[in-house]
Amino acid sequence: MYRKIYEILEKQGKLKTALILDGEHQGQKAYRGDFGWIGMDPGFDWSHYEEALDQIEETGVKQIQGISVFIEIYMKNPRLILLGAGHVSCPTAKIGKMLGFHVTVMDEREEFLTKERFPDADLLVQAPFEELSARIPAYANAYYVIVTRGHVGDGICVRQILNRPYTYLGMIGSRTKVRITMENLEKEGYTKEQLDTVHAPIGLPLGGQMPAEIGVSIMAEIVKVKNQHYMAYCDEDVQQAVEAGQKGVMVTIIRKSGSSPRGVGSKMLVAEDGKTWGSIGGGRVEYEAILHCSQVVSPEYVSYNLSNTEQGNLGMICGGQVDVLFERV
Repeated sequence: MYRKIYEILEKQGKLKTALILDGEHQGQKAYRGDFGWIGMDPGFDWSHYEEALDQIEETGVKQIQGISVFIEIYMKNPRLILLGAGHVSCPTAKIGKMLGFHVTVMDEREEFLTKERFPDADLLVQAPFEELSARIPAYANAYYVIVTRGHVGDGICVRQILNRPYTYLGMIGSRTKVRITMENLEKEGYTKEQLDTVHAPIGLPLGGQMPAEIGVSIMAEIVKVKNQHYMAYCDEDVQQAVEAGQKGVMVTIIRKSGSSPRGVGSKMLVAEDGKTWGSIGGGRVEYEAILHCSQVVSPEYVSYNLSNTEQGNLGMICGGQVDVLFERV
């Protein structure tokens, strides 16, 4: 399933997976598709867990209907999409690129949408906002910033974005402009829950008036949204090894306490000959995990005690405990 996971990640930048850790269905694994949960075993029914799984927003072990489930939420390659090429978009695009976003700017005005004004943008899309859906592919790990000239343009953009996946949707404007847009959308049948996902007025209230200051407030809010939940760390070396067809055991930290060096979601792929890609922190835990890989047949997890006591499994001074998942790939 990991090859499928990484394939989807490259296409949409965000994916949620679930693995049952105990009970009669231990080892069942699935990922969240467009229309529900899709499992490794097509005969297993995930519908009993879907509602609870959909509400979980960060990586970790959760209790669902009395069983332990490891949820991983992967995110990579975030895209910042600026709808409108006015004075606020210029510094916002520059800051977004500094923060590691792929930056797209869309506007119908040729004189505004130039490489001189947006030297840091990855993509410039000159087209009417009505063509947003056709010109900008849907992408789950997308951050939309609506900075058009008026509420008509705002409404055109919001209508299309509300019907596609996104991580962030923000709209600039006065409270009056925002209110008019939202009232019109509600009359058209968009629900309050949908409209509540729109950050409007946009940005953290930093009190700035200059375009660069507004750009900072917008990107500050985006960074806050981006990092509000703990996500799974996507190790590029591990991904490349899986995509190349490497077989072995995937080793993942699923739970930790104390001072273990790597966080939940950290991964290491261990080949049959002991070669590794990625890391779960090095040291004694990683060494013991590599040794254990030869015994792995089906998904299982092992708890490593880091306490410096007689009862401690590894006798490490840092203390705490690390639960490590093993899966054959």
